[in-house]
Amino acid sequence: MENTLYFKDMIHCDQNNYPKKIYKVEYSKMLIEILDSDHIQGRPFYFSSPHSRDDFIKQIKDHILRINYEELEQIQHYWKKNIK
Repeated sequence: MENTLYFKDMIHCDQNNYPKKIYKVEYSKMLIEILDSDHIQGRPFYFSSPHSRDDFIKQIKDHILRINYEELEQIQHYWKKNIK
């Protein structure tokens, strides 16, 4: 089982179809790191339990798509290049 999963937000994209948010989920932690162009390395979003974290993911599951680490790096590079 992978310890870290990455999901891109498919609802909020820029004009080049790059996501504006990525969610980083670590299996054993009670937080999700939200990555965006202002927080390329991520900012934590804490939950009271892994169960509440999983409930949050279930709520947004129709709007996210799993990505691999290489795609994450590509998106982060795009964000760095296009910072205002």
